[in-house]
Amino acid sequence: MNVLEALSYARREFLNKGCDQNIRAGLESELLLSFAMDCTREWLHTWGDREIEACELDIFKECISRRNSGEPIEYITQSAGFYGYNFYVDNRVLIPRPETEILIEKIKPLIIEHHIKNIAEIGIGSGVISVILGLLYLDINITATDISMLAIEVAQTNIDFFSTRSNRLQERIELVRTNLLDGVEGSFEILVSNPPYIAQDYPLEKNVLYEPKTALFGGVIGDELLKSIIKLAYEKKVRFLACEIGYDQRGSLDLFLKEHGYKATFYKDFSGLDRGFIAELKS
Repeated sequence: MNVLEALSYARREFLNKGCDQNIRAGLESELLLSFAMDCTREWLHTWGDREIEACELDIFKECISRRNSGEPIEYITQSAGFYGYNFYVDNRVLIPRPETEILIEKIKPLIIEHHIKNIAEIGIGSGVISVILGLLYLDINITATDISMLAIEVAQTNIDFFSTRSNRLQERIELVRTNLLDGVEGSFEILVSNPPYIAQDYPLEKNVLYEPKTALFGGVIGDELLKSIIKLAYEKKVRFLACEIGYDQRGSLDLFLKEHGYKATFYKDFSGLDRGFIAELKS
């Protein structure tokens, strides 16, 4: 079987299993074959008549089977695109969502306008937020925590990959395994978090069930962890708080923020749903 034949085979498999978009079936076929052959998608189009090695074909067919079972393609290829970069991911961490790029865009003006130097992140996961901020601003230091050692390991993998002699990410991003900021000393000008915020009984799509539950569910209602973060930020007198939230949590969180001295500006995601806030502590 050559490259073009393999791509056609995969498209048929995906469409037969209920994939409702031929374009998506074609894209995922290319992503999985390029992963199996350790090449780029451009290479596939250039060398369509190249015969595929038996071992590569076995890997490819296994990838197709896993995808048709509902496993996210990011876990199969161990790669997720975020902010123009490819990050390592596996089932130890949540898959980065495009909406989280908005959170970074909201933080950027704060760093520039207020000359921010010290940032804390709660729940680093794969590390995308801290790594991107570290790449954008070479004079900031970040302390990032996670309750999961498995997530810390993935974040360290990405920090190591993107770290260079000039950006010194390995020196500027400190990883700590802990709950929230327990045991973490020092003061921070911004606290950022994309915490678990899904309600305990919220029905999830099949592919989401592959992701770690500790990174998804924020409590019975869903906003409990966010409220703990707000309270912690207030106790530590953190000036700016930047968080991603659930689409139905704006009302309760706005009130809770006000009760703790924060004035918040909420923002929406690409679907027009409430997705996060930037809050400033008022003296």
